[in-house]
Amino acid sequence: MIFISAEKVHFVLYLSIGLLSLPLLTECEKVRLMGTSRCSGRVEVHYSDSWGTVCDDHWTIANADVVCRESNCGTALEAKKGAFFGQGKDNIWLDDVQCTGHETSILKCSHKQFGDHNCGHGEDAGVICSEHVRLVNGSNRCNGRVEIYHDGHWKRSCSSDWGKEEADVVCQEISCGAPIVQTTALYFGEAPELPGIKTSCSGNETSVSQCTLQDFKETCVDATVYCTNSKPIRLVNGTNRCSGRVEIHHDGQWGTVCDDRWGIQEAAVACREMNCGNALSVKYRAFYGRGQGQVWLDDIECTGEEKSLGECPHRGFGEHDCDHNEDAGVECSETVRLINGTDRCSGRLEVFHNNQWGVICNNNWGQKEASLVCKELACGNPKNPHENLNFGESGLRAFRSTCSGNVSSISQCELQEYTGACNTVSLSCTGNPPLRLVNGTDRCSGRVEILHNGQWGTVCDDEWDIKDAQVVCRTMDCGTAQTAKSSAFFGQGQGDIWLDDVRCSGNETSLVHCQHPSFGENNCGHGEDAGVVCSATIRVINGTDQCSGRVEVYHEGHWSPAYNVNWGMHEAAVVCREMNCGDPVKVTRSFGQGSNLRGYKVSCTGRESSLTQCSLIPYERTGQIHVEEAAVQCSGNVKLTNGSNHCAGKVEFYDKGQWRTVCGESWDMSDATVVCRQLNCGKADKITTMVEYGHGTGQTWIDQIECNGMQSTLTQCPQRSYTDKTCNITSVAGVVCAGSLEVRLANGKDDCSGRVEVRHGEVWQTVCDADWTLSKAEAVCQLLECGRAVNAPGGAHFGQGTGSVVEANDSCFDNVTSLQQCSLKGFRAATCGHERDAGAICAAQLRLVGGTAKCSGRVEVLYKGQWGTVCDDDWELSNADVVCRQLGCGHAVSAPASAHFGRGTGPIWLDNVGCTGQESALTHCSHPGFGENNCGHGEDAGVICLGALSKPQISLSPGSEVNWGDRVEITCSVETELSGGTFVLKTTQGFKLEKFSEHDSVTFPFPAVDFSHKGSYFCEYQKKLTSQVIYYPQGDPADLSVKVHLEKPIISLTSPHAMVIFTPDQISVNQGSSFSITCSIYSKYPGGVFHLMNSKMNTTEIKEAFGHHIFYLAYFEFPAIDFKHQGDYTCVYAVNISSMSFSSVPSKSIQVTVVGTSSSSVISGTVAGLVVLLLVLLIGFLVWRRRWRVSNTVVQFVNRFGGPIKQDLEDKGNGALSGMDHNAKVNESVGHSRSPEYKTMDDEFDGPVESVSEDLPGKVCYELEPLVLS
Repeated sequence: MIFISAEKVHFVLYLSIGLLSLPLLTECEKVRLMGTSRCSGRVEVHYSDSWGTVCDDHWTIANADVVCRESNCGTALEAKKGAFFGQGKDNIWLDDVQCTGHETSILKCSHKQFGDHNCGHGEDAGVICSEHVRLVNGSNRCNGRVEIYHDGHWKRSCSSDWGKEEADVVCQEISCGAPIVQTTALYFGEAPELPGIKTSCSGNETSVSQCTLQDFKETCVDATVYCTNSKPIRLVNGTNRCSGRVEIHHDGQWGTVCDDRWGIQEAAVACREMNCGNALSVKYRAFYGRGQGQVWLDDIECTGEEKSLGECPHRGFGEHDCDHNEDAGVECSETVRLINGTDRCSGRLEVFHNNQWGVICNNNWGQKEASLVCKELACGNPKNPHENLNFGESGLRAFRSTCSGNVSSISQCELQEYTGACNTVSLSCTGNPPLRLVNGTDRCSGRVEILHNGQWGTVCDDEWDIKDAQVVCRTMDCGTAQTAKSSAFFGQGQGDIWLDDVRCSGNETSLVHCQHPSFGENNCGHGEDAGVVCSATIRVINGTDQCSGRVEVYHEGHWSPAYNVNWGMHEAAVVCREMNCGDPVKVTRSFGQGSNLRGYKVSCTGRESSLTQCSLIPYERTGQIHVEEAAVQCSGNVKLTNGSNHCAGKVEFYDKGQWRTVCGESWDMSDATVVCRQLNCGKADKITTMVEYGHGTGQTWIDQIECNGMQSTLTQCPQRSYTDKTCNITSVAGVVCAGSLEVRLANGKDDCSGRVEVRHGEVWQTVCDADWTLSKAEAVCQLLECGRAVNAPGGAHFGQGTGSVVEANDSCFDNVTSLQQCSLKGFRAATCGHERDAGAICAAQLRLVGGTAKCSGRVEVLYKGQWGTVCDDDWELSNADVVCRQLGCGHAVSAPASAHFGRGTGPIWLDNVGCTGQESALTHCSHPGFGENNCGHGEDAGVICLGALSKPQISLSPGSEVNWGDRVEITCSVETELSGGTFVLKTTQGFKLEKFSEHDSVTFPFPAVDFSHKGSYFCEYQKKLTSQVIYYPQGDPADLSVKVHLEKPIISLTSPHAMVIFTPDQISVNQGSSFSITCSIYSKYPGGVFHLMNSKMNTTEIKEAFGHHIFYLAYFEFPAIDFKHQGDYTCVYAVNISSMSFSSVPSKSIQVTVVGTSSSSVISGTVAGLVVLLLVLLIGFLVWRRRWRVSNTVVQFVNRFGGPIKQDLEDKGNGALSGMDHNAKVNESVGHSRSPEYKTMDDEFDGPVESVSEDLPGKVCYELEPLVLS
């Protein structure tokens, strides 16, 4: 046994305690405040054996709450940014800290990885906490149970002797105003574990620590307080306790909240203050009915972490520019909420049951229940169900849920109180996607991208405008939206296009709260990615447009107001320049006041490019001195100069501190439309591109401005540099807006029809129809550049006007010039009334472009001196019929859409055109107005008129004259814009074939023609539409001729003794000898006969031809020739086809002469001996060959040049021999020298060799006999 001394036991015990205490000591030193007191200062955290600061990005009062609680301090009073307590050193450990306010340590809040940041020490975060008092369990930081820090410990203040004086001191110390006297006792829970303390104050103290504090040993009832800044709220007129119009109590009465800037963050604060669940939706425009009395709050801007609406920045109580039609509302979840999560769609699940909140245990919890909660909170779908989530535990009552049937809320499930060990449900839903700006020049510009389903995607620029940009800029905590960029201005994105057709009102706090189709539903490409440019360091608030309002500057990491201390035109000039808003018009004070007490006093020379370059001196407002926030009104960045008024003239565009003219080379009506809209001058009437309004004194804008006509300001239009050229100095953009015209047509279908009204000065007058003629209407149409006048109705055809009436005298309405002069000098008053107001109907000129003829193509309209296209929205055959008739092209057969004839350029003059088909001009059909469209040139409309239909064409292959049995292909083709029709092939004899084709041609094959196929062919084409069939004109005919062509036969001789086949011109044969004549032919026509004709005897012998494929022959035997057989022999081939006889031309002739025989035995013996010798040699040769070679090979002939004859000729030769009962299967060719007589014979036939030589059989020698070997 081993004994350990007492000292060693004590040493081991102390050592163990020390080691166990190390983690506790380390934990205590994780956070510290470096400032003037223990509860205020720069926040620093300990990590990796060193202290570092926290960046103020996303730094809020909720973050400060956690730091104050972790530092054992009281209520969080302020969250400080911009190194308020001085800059730290060395590391910046934390960035993007986002607490819910309930965490036990700032290290448990959401944040980037330690050391991962994009900050400098000028952005160090700080906090100011109350050092001696805190309010616990209240609905916000300004009400609750009172706890006081005394003798190094927190103690609960007892209600004994607690009164107004004590409450005054507490409310003042935590910056919550004055206490409110409550008629009913407030209950904010109890803390029996804390010692009690009795507090006695006189009311003059600045801190409760200055009051008399005594330990209280008796039974302690906790003291409570409700300070005025608590601002209780209520929800009115909703469907339950957690929905309705938001009303706030102030100065003894209830009032509403204006919906300006009202968004989901503000709704979240209201829901929390109402002890409801998560904010589900925000409501605008008095959704829950109009309130009464005061509008207490306007332009309220919460972060979402405040405990009450009263804590959020706003104009000031009672400061607003609203009425009760703009009352804000909210819809909160009534029975379910997520607590302590990283966003509103994640956290610990709590349910409201029996008027109390409680947690749900994960017993019986599954994907079905999770989906139910996410859907109820409008948070999408649950994230990965296998993800292990833990958003903390709670001391609330626990419930176990059982859901069955078709329930829509977790509160509809059966909830049973559970007293056992409970693992609370933590849930994370997909939620509303966040936003980012990509590829911009700073944090506040770039391509807009949104996160959905875990993937970043872009936003399409359809309907994209400045209101959408305002929402993005607000979401990104940037300044004023300067422009909404389209057409992938910041480059094309990748992946999905999540949003399209976004329509924001401008008040929303997220793009997903704006109207839009479902995620991923779009008709765009990445060439249409939307972008924004927001001011990064300055913004104007509450103005009438983006160039006016109250001024705030982004300095040292946060937005602060500029105060109206020495604020003047120098400072305003810098603001207008930085905002790209032109020149300052005036310094105004009419845009309300914010709630910030701290801001900057600004002093500029007027030459700075940014307000941040001016002198910025921190300035704090006090209650004694009333100082307003600075405001400005700028001219805007577009103006028209040198015109008759501000609505006509040379376009000047302000950018980078300079006014510049705009190049006119690419200036079009869409650009002008935006300018007139921006200047509030009505519609654009026409453009000028020369120097009608002068050259200008400044520089010319170097980029092309490419508006689509839908933008609200010129800066929103895409800009593109000129390529390989500079702008011609004589080309200057100008515009005439409708507000500057001398005449207008009112109350008509469009700008080119209506009641005639003329302008003198700023006064518009109607024209009396006395002496009103078509020629005078023509002057009006010409001045408006609306084409020609087609009608001049009187009698107030377009309704009665107002104001004075003038005469239609010749001196004013003779031509355009006289009309303009009378507008300047004045018109003569008429005596008639408005029941005789004159009118005019003009018709714009049309043309068709890009078609195959003058009666088909893209429809273009001439308006205001410029050709433009027609959009295909609602484009139908009735519209096309009007176009065709107006152009003298007959009826329409088709109305192609989607830029069928190619994309046009320039303006799109018409859209949503609706014709009955009876109108005399396209512009007389209904349409929204010239230039009013929502289209691109990919939607240009076209027409195909009957006058433009062309005849189908026909072609024959291989030609119009073919042989019987040939393959013939007949092709029909047509020039048409209506691809996809039926071709019909016909003959004059009634033959007919049909074939449908998606192309502009089709081929009809005839594998083997005969005489029935000859004739005259022609093509037809027809196109079937929904309501009719279009028949094209009949095509021109083409004749097909079928004939039989027989080649010239071949004649040859065969000598059985010499085994020679040859074709001499003449030959002498011994009387009594045997030989044969072979007739052969290459022909595709089988079944014929050969005629062997002897010219001397005038006789003909006929034999049937035999053979295969295309080679046929016949043998004529002469066993013992006699003198009677002498003569000239020729061959003729004859054949019957389709009951018709056809004969070839005769072959060449062979003259046969018979001579007497010799009786010499020597000759006979010699011949016999030679034959025997040859037989012996042949047998010997074959025996030798059998040893080394295998039999059954093919005959190979040798031509007279020593090379092998081609295989096809071998086949033909073999075929010839087979008719003589020979089967040639010789193993190989044997080359022998040719005798002189054969050579002479060959020489006789030297010359060009045809593809198949006529005398070929005569040039082949069979020098061995027999020819059949086994």
